[in-house]
Amino acid sequence: MAMSLPYAEVEFDKKGGLVDPAQLEELDALLAQKHPTDVIVISHGWNNTHGQARALYDQLVDSIVAVRGKVAGARQRQFVVVGVLWPSIQWAPDENSGAGAGVGDSAAELEAEIRERVEDREIADRLVALVPKLEGSSAAQEEYLELLRETLPTSTKGEDVAAFRALKEADPQEVIAAAKTLATEDASPAAAGGAAAIDPAGLPPLPEDGGGAGFFDNVIQMGRNLLNITTYYTMKERSGVVGKKGVGALLDHIHDEARDARIHLVGHSFGGRAVTAAALATKAPIASMSLLQAAYSHFGMATDWDGSGANGMFAKVPSKVSGPIIVTHTHRDKAVGLAYPIASRLARQIGQGLGDENDPYGGIGRNGALKTKGGKTGTMLDVGGRYDFSGPGVWSLKSDDFISGHSAITGRQVGYAVLSAVMA
Repeated sequence: MAMSLPYAEVEFDKKGGLVDPAQLEELDALLAQKHPTDVIVISHGWNNTHGQARALYDQLVDSIVAVRGKVAGARQRQFVVVGVLWPSIQWAPDENSGAGAGVGDSAAELEAEIRERVEDREIADRLVALVPKLEGSSAAQEEYLELLRETLPTSTKGEDVAAFRALKEADPQEVIAAAKTLATEDASPAAAGGAAAIDPAGLPPLPEDGGGAGFFDNVIQMGRNLLNITTYYTMKERSGVVGKKGVGALLDHIHDEARDARIHLVGHSFGGRAVTAAALATKAPIASMSLLQAAYSHFGMATDWDGSGANGMFAKVPSKVSGPIIVTHTHRDKAVGLAYPIASRLARQIGQGLGDENDPYGGIGRNGALKTKGGKTGTMLDVGGRYDFSGPGVWSLKSDDFISGHSAITGRQVGYAVLSAVMA
C-alpha cells in the first residue's frame, strides 16, 4: 500500500506469535535504508479485517503528515511507521447506529453479527438457530447465554473481574435480566444529573412508561448486549496477549536494529490495551504513547484506585515512558461508554453515574486516565494549538470537539496531538 511515510507491517496470531518471519526481514531492510530518528508503532483494535486496519493507519498517517509543518522540528525528523496486525473481532456495531444500544434491531442483524464475531463455527450455527426462539422462550435465552459462555476466556484479571465472574458463573436469569434492562449512555443517571435508584435485585428500574428515555427491554437487543460483552472479554484477553508476547518482542527487535531511533506507540480501541501491555513487557525505551479511544479501564494505570491500595494492571507503565502518554476520551464514544456499564450491571456495582467517572467500570476512552500518578487533564486542540507536553506524564485530553465516535480517530486534530507527543 502507498503510505505517506515509510511503512512496514508485522502480523501476529491470537497467541502473539509471528505469522510471517519475512515481515521482520522487510522491516529490518527498511530500518537499514531509512535510518529513522523515530519509529511509530501503531495497533488497531476492533477492526476485524486487515484492510480496515490498513485504512485506519493510512488515514491517521496522512493526517500526521498534513500537520507536520505545524509542529516544531517535525520536518527534520525521519519517520518509519510499523503497522501491527492481529486477529481482532468487531465488538460493537458502528456508533452511528448507537454502538449496540439501538432499539428495534432485527433478528437478521443479530444473526449476521453472530456469524461475523463468533469464531467457533459450530457455536455460531447453534446461536443463530436460537435467535428466532429468543422472543418467547426463557429456555432459549439461557441456552444462548450458555453457548456464549463457552467462548469466554478461562479467566481474567483487572478491575472488572467481578463482572467477568458474574457473566461466566451467575444465575443465567440474573445475567439475562441485566442485559435486557441496560440503559443507553444518554439516559444514565450521570446525564440526568441524579443518583441511580437501586431496586432489590440490584438493577435500576425501568421508567414507568416501560421503555422511554432510552431504556429498552428487547430480547434481540439483549442478545446483542450479551454478544458485545462476551466479545469484550475475548478481545481484552487477546489484545493483552498480543501486546505482551508479540508487540513487546517486536519493540525489543526494533530497538536492537535501530538503536538511535526513538520508539513511539499508538493504539486505538483494544490496540490501546495491546500497546500498553507491550510497554510493560518490553525492555526497549519508549519515547511516547498515544492511546486513541482505548478500550480498557479508566483505572488501568491508576494507583490505589479503590481505596484499598490496589493498583491498576498498568500502573507501572507511566514510569516506563520517557515522554508524554496522551489519552483521548469523549462521551461520544458509545462503544467504550456502553461496554463498561454492561460490566457494571453484571457485577451489581451500579453507582451514581453509569459508565462515567463515578462508575468503577468506566472506560479510559470515555473518561480518561483516573487516579493515575502524574495524571494531567487537558483538551484536544485544533491544529496549531500549543500543547505543554513537557517531560513524562499522562495527559487525558477531552476530545468531544474533534472525535465524534469510537473510530473517528484519524482527523488532523488527532494527528496533530499524536505528532505533538512524538516531538515533545
